[in-house]
Amino acid sequence: MPILGEWPSGCNTGVMIEEIIVDCPYCGEHVALDVDTTAGSEQSYFEDCPVCCRPMEVFVRSRPGEVLSISVSAD
Repeated sequence: MPILGEWPSGCNTGVMIEEIIVDCPYCGEHVALDVDTTAGSEQSYFEDCPVCCRPMEVFVRSRPGEVLSISVSAD
């Protein structure tokens, strides 16, 4: 039986994560965001900046395995 969080060998979850670097709209630091490109062609969500802890609104356009565009804005 697999441990929680592990997938059996050869199991394809269908999730494609792309790491994208953006600038925080508050502190200006470069931060890495992990974008699930299988979560929909257009996504909007909030993620806290790991440097200044302020919420960024993230807008993503993607297709599986590829980020077409991304923007972040102040809440």
